[in-house]
Amino acid sequence: MIQVNTGDHVSPEVGYISWPNHRRDLIYWSRRRARLIAAGRPQADTYFRSLPGGRSLTDLLNDRSIWINYHATLGDWGITNFAGGSEMAISEVACRSGRWSVLATLIHELAHVDGVVGRVSPRAAEDALIHCGLGKQRERDTGVDDPKTPFDPNILGQLTRLRGDKVV
Repeated sequence: MIQVNTGDHVSPEVGYISWPNHRRDLIYWSRRRARLIAAGRPQADTYFRSLPGGRSLTDLLNDRSIWINYHATLGDWGITNFAGGSEMAISEVACRSGRWSVLATLIHELAHVDGVVGRVSPRAAEDALIHCGLGKQRERDTGVDDPKTPFDPNILGQLTRLRGDKVV
């Protein structure tokens, strides 16, 4: 199963640290929920297989070489070390927004782990949320946010920003 850094891993990425005790419930809940999505929504696996890496959501969630780290100072929700990489970090920003935001960030970052490069395909990682049942196609098509879903069609500009070779 995908690994949560609880102090048993030292990431080579600056700022990617172990999850603090008071935030671990959020990431454990999100990882469990992502596994339920993969098991109960075949379209999630189908969508992920269509991404550049060609792996299903189930494959990614079962990969013990992928690490979910915490990032205390990142201004965005999450970051992956590079498209196709195996180190991701979820920020305090996402944690403060609640477990659904942490789950949405995890799914988004897994799309980057599956090879999505923001500059090449800016919507692909956000679209993963729709295929995982965390947003509605209507939101994407109209640009009108449904506050009942974690998907936010207005966030795309922030999520496609690149920092060096780091995909946000």
